[in-house]
Amino acid sequence: MSTQVINENLDDLKNADNYTGMWKDLWSARDTAWHLTHRNPTLVKYEHLLLDGRKGSRMLFPMCGKVIDMKYFWEQGYEVYGADCAAEAAQDFFKEQQLEYTCEDLDEKSRLYSVADKRLNIVQTNFLTLDNPLINNTIECVWDRGAFGTITEEEQKLYIQTMKRLLAPNFRYLLLVTEFDDKLWTGVPFSQPEEKVRQYFGDFCEIEKLDSKIPDHVGLYQKHMQTPLEVKETTYLLKPKQRGQA
Repeated sequence: MSTQVINENLDDLKNADNYTGMWKDLWSARDTAWHLTHRNPTLVKYEHLLLDGRKGSRMLFPMCGKVIDMKYFWEQGYEVYGADCAAEAAQDFFKEQQLEYTCEDLDEKSRLYSVADKRLNIVQTNFLTLDNPLINNTIECVWDRGAFGTITEEEQKLYIQTMKRLLAPNFRYLLLVTEFDDKLWTGVPFSQPEEKVRQYFGDFCEIEKLDSKIPDHVGLYQKHMQTPLEVKETTYLLKPKQRGQA
């Protein structure tokens, strides 16, 4: 690795906590317009591809908020980890799902919220710097509903580094991103064209584009953007790149 790349990574790490400020403020105000009160239809449609017949796998929901799909997979016997920077996300999730939980320090930068059987957990942390032996190299299934598309390109580099630390060798990964005319909207979420996805994930993932469509809940995006912008959700299935693949 060149000195230039090392220095760029150090600069990114130094600024990594900048991204959490907006989200912590939104959670403090309970401004969570993006939250779905039902299971995500894309995840429902493709969960068979994500799970691939596996039972009891360890699953990750990056930048999870209080997504109710976490409880669903826990009830199906999977071991679930969410990660979010806001304590309110974890507290609201367990309260709304009527689940008792404990909270303890995971390390100097992270707190772990868990139910009694330790199979349903939310790590309160900066996902961009998450690095802990409890979960490093153990994540078999990932569902990312838009998290990758809510951060800047510099932060996306750290996201990729985090994922490479966390993923087990046999991982499967559903990635959902948004696509729209970024001349009409330049804020969060950011449009993620296919070439961007392949640029960031292509060196370690086999990438299959599953679909791209305007979702039924497009109004959530349009309300946030304050424009009737056509927003598509595009879903990819990611698997480990095999040796010899270009």
